Amino acid sequence: MWTDPTELFPGTVVIVAPHMDDEVLACGGMVARLPHKSQIHVIYTTDGMKSPAPILPHDSISPDLGEIREKESAAAMNLLGVPQNNLHFLRLPEAELNSNMPALRHKLLACLQQIKPDHILHPFRFDRHLDHLAINRVLTAVHQQGQLRAQLTEYFVYYRWRLLPGRDVRQYIRPSALRTVDTQAVAAQKRQALDCFRSQTTIFYPWQTRPILTPQLLDDTCATPEVFLPYDAGMPGTAVFTKAVPWIRFVHRWESPLQKWKYLLGASLRRGVSR
Repeated sequence: MWTDPTELFPGTVVIVAPHMDDEVLACGGMVARLPHKSQIHVIYTTDGMKSPAPILPHDSISPDLGEIREKESAAAMNLLGVPQNNLHFLRLPEAELNSNMPALRHKLLACLQQIKPDHILHPFRFDRHLDHLAINRVLTAVHQQGQLRAQLTEYFVYYRWRLLPGRDVRQYIRPSALRTVDTQAVAAQKRQALDCFRSQTTIFYPWQTRPILTPQLLDDTCATPEVFLPYDAGMPGTAVFTKAVPWIRFVHRWESPLQKWKYLLGASLRRGVSR
């Protein structure tokens, strides 16, 4: 059953994005459908300096990568109607939020207390990026401690798991806990917003062999409804799953490291052959 985003997220909404592009990948269609754009805010927690990330030791990035990615997010959100003044950049080191949890907590709380949202959207508790997990843990902890009154809702970015039967972790979550938003009518608008992220959707540096966000992934993402998981204190951790919990834990732990080794080995072999 479809959920009307205006009924799911009334009032002021804050999307907490670990990286520039996560907000559109997970919530772009919902943002496009919400009529009250001036009440939508996005908090970007990291500085954008690790994507694309060097694969081999002699690979390098430009010193203005973070600034480029901030401009890409501003352009994308402008297409979706969100005012630039509603974009907040905390600029903590990307891929290092786990090492900066006190700063993450302090900066997030200060920004949220200023905005006073009714809803806070943040990454899924079993997302496959450490920055995503750090944000989930911080916001869940401060909510449990009574420091946030807003309704927490988890969104999905890395829901495609290659080692999981069906390849979609959302299929293992209790259906009654999920809320699904139909984004078909705004799919083209979401795709236009994603195309703003040229650092992610193109081969941005000569040492890359593929974009971070491939055309197929973008097509699939824009053709797929957006799914949300409202936080329920009665279903912590793995309690949201209906089956295969041990395997989910295993895949969650090992799929990302294996994928990194695959990219490293592939890049090494390709460049070795080309010399």
